[in-house]
Amino acid sequence: MNYLDGLYFSLSPLTRVAVSLVILFFVALFAVRKRQLTASGIAGAVAVGLVLTYIGGLSALLMMLFFFLSSAVISKVVPDRSGRIHKKGARRDLAQVLANSLPCIFGLAVYRFSIYETAGLVAFAAALAEAMSDTWAGDIGILSRKDPVSIITFTKVPKGLSGGVSLLGCMASLLASFLMALLFVGCYQAPLYSIAVVTVSGALGALVDSVLGGTVQVHYRRKDGSLTEHEYSDGQRNERARGIPFVDNDVVNFLSGLFAFSLALVLSLLI
Repeated sequence: MNYLDGLYFSLSPLTRVAVSLVILFFVALFAVRKRQLTASGIAGAVAVGLVLTYIGGLSALLMMLFFFLSSAVISKVVPDRSGRIHKKGARRDLAQVLANSLPCIFGLAVYRFSIYETAGLVAFAAALAEAMSDTWAGDIGILSRKDPVSIITFTKVPKGLSGGVSLLGCMASLLASFLMALLFVGCYQAPLYSIAVVTVSGALGALVDSVLGGTVQVHYRRKDGSLTEHEYSDGQRNERARGIPFVDNDVVNFLSGLFAFSLALVLSLLI
């Protein structure tokens, strides 16, 4: 445990909550100014941040902030060109926050409430790495000069369509996962093998996100033949083209995060 976490956990429970809320208040202000979260998203982020910090210490909060701030910077630098496709805009709502955060909370729960402390921490980091990898892959990959290809059929698909991958996006995903792994080891003084476990689990989780996005995630077909996540366009209901009706991008994000969490947990227990 590093010095800051040791100092944080030496405080009384109420003082720890107060310290966490003060930090999260300023994070929420930033999110409002930069229009990164909806009102429900802000409430969810504060609640999740409080839980992560209370269980995992300031290191967990720092890792979450790295994901949030880096993604915010990238989203401002890279324009969103997929509004016709994506069901939701660039601002995250409560469902999106929970979809990305619940697997992380599962990891910290294993860390705090079981005998597998190291494995739980690694699983937490892997789930967070997957969320950041998926975000970086989508936002940076859209800058690729070549159209992405479907991870299922390897045919060209429109930029921003779930299930599409590009070399640039995959490189961004791997980099994001690696950076989160380095930050994790630095914050928690975790074993060096954690770098490989977190990097691989996070990057593979992002690929699983693409596989699910190209198969079970629901997509609709507009009158012009293009695919979209919107059930309605211009007041008219679109025809379902593929996927399971209740499996939207939030469900896919949760499942891919859960995959990264599970893979890292198993690998950590085996090593």
